[in-house]
Amino acid sequence: MLQYLISDSGEKSRASALVIKQFWERKKTKNFLNVCLVLNKCLISHSFFKMTKKEIIIQSALKLFSTKGFEGTSVREIASDAEVNVAMINYYFTSKENLFKSVVEYRALFLKGILADLINNKNLSAIEKVDEVIDQTIERKFSNVEFNHILHRELSLQHRPQLREAISDIIMKNLIPVKGIIKQGIKSGEFKEVDIELTITTVSGTIHYLLNSDIICRKILGKKEGFTPFQNKHLKKRLSAHLKQLMRSHLLKN
Repeated sequence: MLQYLISDSGEKSRASALVIKQFWERKKTKNFLNVCLVLNKCLISHSFFKMTKKEIIIQSALKLFSTKGFEGTSVREIASDAEVNVAMINYYFTSKENLFKSVVEYRALFLKGILADLINNKNLSAIEKVDEVIDQTIERKFSNVEFNHILHRELSLQHRPQLREAISDIIMKNLIPVKGIIKQGIKSGEFKEVDIELTITTVSGTIHYLLNSDIICRKILGKKEGFTPFQNKHLKKRLSAHLKQLMRSHLLKN
C-alpha cells in the first residue's frame, strides 16, 4: 500500500505514505489485515486529511444511497446533507449516475491498494494471501451491507445499462489481482490447477448469498426471526474460517 500511495504525487498521498511508514515502524506487526484496517481509521482521522468538498459529497451520497437506494435519493437531498448547492454536484459529477459510480470507486479504492500490495508481497505464501483476501472482502461486505444491497440491485437491473457496465468494470478491476494471486500459487506449485474464475465466484458468491438473503440465511443457520447476518460477529468469524478451510482443500496440493 505504501508504494501505491507514493505513486500518487499529491500532497495528501505523500502524507498518507508518511503516516503509514511511522505506524509500520512503531507496530512491526505481521498481521497485514489489522495494519490495513487500523491505517484506514488512522488516515481518515489524521488532522491533515480534511475532506474536500468532492469527498464530502461522496460521503453524503454513500449514506443516502445506502438508506434510500438510488431511485429514492435525489441530488437535492445529497446537496442538503453535504451542505453544498446542486450546482457544485453537477460541476463535479454531471449526473446522479456518475455520482453513484464515484461512490462505488471510493468504496473500491482502499481494497485496490491492499490487493496491489498483497500480490507483490514476497513474505507471504499464496494461501496466506488468499486468507487476507477473504478477511478483507468479508470486512468490506459486512461494513456497509445496505450499500452492497443497492449495488447488487443496480447490477441486476437492465434499465441503466451504462451505470451497470461502469459498476461491473470497477468490481472487475479488484478481481484482477485476486486472479493474479491464484496464478502465482499455481505457477509456484503451491496450488493445484483449478478453475480460477469459478474459484473467485465461490468465495464472493458465498458471502453475497449470506448477506443478501436474510431470510434464507436465517433458516439455513436455524436462527430465530430477527437474526441479522451482517450484525452477527460470530457469523463473520464462522464465514471467514469456513472459506479459508474451503480454499485450502480446493487449492493446496496434498
